[in-house]
Amino acid sequence: MRIIEAGQSTLGAQGELLKFRAARIGRQVAFLVVAAVFGFFSVITGHFLVWALFRYEFGLGPVAAPLAVFGLDILMVLFFAFLGRRSFIRPGELDAIIRLDRSRAELRQALTFGTLTTLIAGPIGQALWNRTFGRKKR
Repeated sequence: MRIIEAGQSTLGAQGELLKFRAARIGRQVAFLVVAAVFGFFSVITGHFLVWALFRYEFGLGPVAAPLAVFGLDILMVLFFAFLGRRSFIRPGELDAIIRLDRSRAELRQALTFGTLTTLIAGPIGQALWNRTFGRKKR
């Protein structure tokens, strides 16, 4: 019965760990989608306005204004891509990892104990016992 309980505990910890990892990957995907959407719409709509701001308000030339717009776009895409790529393990996920490791160790011990008990109490163990300590036939 202990093996079944250890197996259930291990499966429960694995399921909880998968839940936390799915949430973390979901956040990463959301940030990457925001980065892609921002990159797409900034290319389409914002360039002319930012170019006009750099050209007429800041007095940049006809070459420097588009370069400043391009630099700003690259900066924003890198910022959101960085947010999408970084992933920290949260405390709940760390607890789930620790619980999974402990459950696996307990399951491994239970299986080892069950195997040794079966080996000793089974026909092989009895044969070895009789061969070692039993009466010898003459």
